[in-house]
Amino acid sequence: PVMAELPALNQVRDEGSSAVATSAAAPTETTVAGAAAEPAALSRRTMLLYSVASAGKNMVDAFSNAALPLYLEPYGLPGWLVGLLAQERSGIGGLVQPAIGALSDRTRTRFGRRRPYFLLGAALTALALVFLAFHPPLVPMLAVVAVLSFLLAVAADPYLALLADMTPERQRGRLGSFMGIFAMAGQVVMLLLAAVLWQTHERVVIFATAAGLLLCFGVTFAGVREPPLAAAARSAARPPLAPGRYLRDVLRYREVAKYSLAMTFFWLGGGSAAPFLTRFGVHELGLSDGKAFFLVMLIVLCTAIFAYPAGYLGDRYGKKPVQSAGLLFYGVAILISSQARTMEQILPAIVFVGLGNTIPTVLAVPMLADLIPKRRAGEFTGLGSMLWSLCQPLGALIGGALADASGGYRLTFIFAGVMMLVSCVLLQTVRPRAAEE
Repeated sequence: PVMAELPALNQVRDEGSSAVATSAAAPTETTVAGAAAEPAALSRRTMLLYSVASAGKNMVDAFSNAALPLYLEPYGLPGWLVGLLAQERSGIGGLVQPAIGALSDRTRTRFGRRRPYFLLGAALTALALVFLAFHPPLVPMLAVVAVLSFLLAVAADPYLALLADMTPERQRGRLGSFMGIFAMAGQVVMLLLAAVLWQTHERVVIFATAAGLLLCFGVTFAGVREPPLAAAARSAARPPLAPGRYLRDVLRYREVAKYSLAMTFFWLGGGSAAPFLTRFGVHELGLSDGKAFFLVMLIVLCTAIFAYPAGYLGDRYGKKPVQSAGLLFYGVAILISSQARTMEQILPAIVFVGLGNTIPTVLAVPMLADLIPKRRAGEFTGLGSMLWSLCQPLGALIGGALADASGGYRLTFIFAGVMMLVSCVLLQTVRPRAAEE
């Protein structure tokens, strides 16, 4: 009987050894998540097709920053309200952007989980722009302008989350540079149209912006395929619903929290200055509306020229040190430009502002993608967008209030420069390697 039982005992022993070996070899959740976070290298064609949507988004951003302040002048609104409305971030929409990102984490369609939002958000934004082109009465106009950036975020937040899904860390800086180049191209197209046609054919400029948005997101939708979901990502993590527990859950990702705080001051500064650059040109330098658009375009062109070097340097030497240098340079340059009195004086300063603006613009999202938990990429991208969407209108509100109080726009740009320097200081507390561990 003992001899008869030996085969069964050997089978039990072999199964136990196999289970132990399997357990030892099985990757942990962290390992699986890490593998999912490091997808295959992207071809240049894929990076270019992905970046096309950035051009459409930035056509709308340029419209908000440069054309909308002039669009609002016939309505006779106070400066603080113009600043609140005329920037590319929606304070109202920011409150629900994490929900959009979390929803995209859980969306499962034959087109992927991020791409369906491209078409939905772009279509809604284009319809809103067409409505504004006919200069509706004050109350409907305010309602649409207040949610315009939120409608764009329906497409933009899943679009940015896709960067974390599909791009290995070593390529994110360069992909950010391609996105920056296309972003600046979109802004240049819109600004050229506005500089030439705004005073005589304003409606054509708005229609062209809406069409460009739809075309660019359509190209990215058709040209880029989402990577297959890893096992760990197929069931996206479910965050706690109680607000207090959810906040504690988010704050345990300390490096993400510190980075978001640093970039909050960047968006405060950018939000305070961007809506008033055309007005600065008109009221402080005595330029015509058309020439004021060229002032914005010069910054955009400088950003486009230095976008690829900024992304390359970020991948080569680290995103944090390169971004720190950019923020420092940006803050000093905008402080100098705030004191210009003539077009000749401001032109050199504007070139340096464009150079300083390039690095944070190119590396902000790639560095966030390095820090966030990959299974919750959409949710955390939405959280970052929410925080910055609330801070940018707040910066615009402060910038407009400073302009109203001082009777000019110089103090507005001084405030923006100081915010950039504060952002640079806070960025030094972020430790990217600690986030990986």
